[in-house]
Amino acid sequence: MKVTIRAKLMIGYIAVLIFMIMVSIFAYITLVNVNKTVNQILVSAHKYDTVNSLRQSVKQFVDVSDSLVRGQIQDVGYYRSLTLDVKKKLLYVRKLRLKEHEKDFLEKVDAEFDSIQNLTEQSLKWTAALRNTNLVGVLKELDKAKPVIISSVDGLYDEAWRSLDNVTIMTNDNMRKGLQQILTFSIIAILAGIGISIYISQKITTPIRALSMSAASVAKGDLDKMVEKSSADEIGELVASFNQMLVELKSSREQIEKYNKELETMVDERTAELEKTKEYLENILEHSGDMIITTTLYDEIVQFNRGAENILGYVKEDLGGIKIGDIFVNKSEYKRIRKKVIEDGEISGYDAQLMKKSGDIIRVSLTLSRLEDRTGNIIGLVGIGRNIGEDKKSI
Repeated sequence: MKVTIRAKLMIGYIAVLIFMIMVSIFAYITLVNVNKTVNQILVSAHKYDTVNSLRQSVKQFVDVSDSLVRGQIQDVGYYRSLTLDVKKKLLYVRKLRLKEHEKDFLEKVDAEFDSIQNLTEQSLKWTAALRNTNLVGVLKELDKAKPVIISSVDGLYDEAWRSLDNVTIMTNDNMRKGLQQILTFSIIAILAGIGISIYISQKITTPIRALSMSAASVAKGDLDKMVEKSSADEIGELVASFNQMLVELKSSREQIEKYNKELETMVDERTAELEKTKEYLENILEHSGDMIITTTLYDEIVQFNRGAENILGYVKEDLGGIKIGDIFVNKSEYKRIRKKVIEDGEISGYDAQLMKKSGDIIRVSLTLSRLEDRTGNIIGLVGIGRNIGEDKKSI
């Protein structure tokens, strides 16, 4: 049975695709597990940060309360803000997912915090006489409450840290196992893909290499370098087409060489004819007795034949900066006939008065036509004039 190149490639692609799907499945499973544990880490980390912040605020609150009761500091405003901060943090911690024993720690912290706050608030109301009377008793109660609240908040902190540590260890284990699975199946997929690629490439590249070598010889001009057909698949059909192409190229090159020789002869003959025609027309233009002048669309003089030199007395070197309207006696007359030529295409036998270089006025029978390019765009004017007499000299 004939197996085409497309079928071979499809088999290889399907095999590699199966391995890649397996790798993707394991990667997805690993990603889901890691995502779960990462979420747990985030929750535990938030819990740890909140409890740690509470722990620090509680210890600071205890120290400030003790100093305030003893009269060592008088900053009541700082004490009030610290008390409010501890209350807020206690509220935040209550909203966390706490275990039963963690809730017990929190209840002890809350109870001792209220006790210390009450003692401190009482001390702020003392007079000097009451301070001397009650200070020793209040300090004893503070000394009892301080280790309880400190140990309770430390216990709550230890539990939060332990939860974060356990979740982190579990996440690392899941990531390591998942990466090992992905790596193992990735290596298997790579090795399988390499093996399949080598097998298919050998089946395809060997005949293509022979075809490439033959094509290189053809590129150097050797059109007799045929390729031997060795298979019946698409490459074999390509070899047959390549050999047929060589035959046609050889025939086409012979025809092109023949045509080039004929074309060179025709071009040489046509060039010679055009040169003769150009020379003939230039001689007619240059030796005509009539005045022949061509201009651009902006009235700049382009051609000024010998007849124009004889009639007007100018030579070509005198025409720098001179426009055709400057040689008319009546400038408005030129503008009028120029407009008519642009609109109608030509004005013939017009009796125009021109001024010669010497200042004399000469009458000319003028034919003025517009010049157009191949697309019909106006590119200038051409004037042909014949001398019909001279008027008096201009003043």
